[in-house]
Amino acid sequence: MKIHDLTQVAIGAALLASIGSIAIPIGPVPITLQMLGIMTVASVLGAKKGGLAVVVYLLLGLIGLPVLSGSGGLAPFVGPTVGYLIAFPIAAFLIGWLSERHRTFPALVAYNILIGLGFVYVVGSLGLQAVFGLTFIDALKVNIPFILGDLIKAVLAAAVAYKVSTNPQMRRTLAS
Repeated sequence: MKIHDLTQVAIGAALLASIGSIAIPIGPVPITLQMLGIMTVASVLGAKKGGLAVVVYLLLGLIGLPVLSGSGGLAPFVGPTVGYLIAFPIAAFLIGWLSERHRTFPALVAYNILIGLGFVYVVGSLGLQAVFGLTFIDALKVNIPFILGDLIKAVLAAAVAYKVSTNPQMRRTLAS
């Protein structure tokens, strides 16, 4: 991986760390801008760099930096958010991989909704089920308050990625 690529990964991780540290507690899973960041970074940087940026972001949280909804260390990885955290890098890789192949605005929105939200909600709910002993349906219901906001984030992330991909100067910067 070139220095340029590593710089993009570092910037992606820094973006995630800066917006992921803001949290509004509403229950076992807080409202954050993490999904906006993950979908945007993945859609713009692609599978390899976007997925790696999310992994770096999670490692920053794991070593104790308060970037995971305002907390860090091991607790987020063994608590109610464990499933979401596991899903983040996988979703980033998949969104990035698909975004590299189809960069139309409708396709980017669809990837963000199906994978960024659908996949993350399912895996996150499995984590909630394991931590709290809930049924899968009850765990899935925990996501209901997040749906409208996350749909808006999916569209915003797609708009940013589409704008970047249609700007010749930005395309050259990301490719070089």
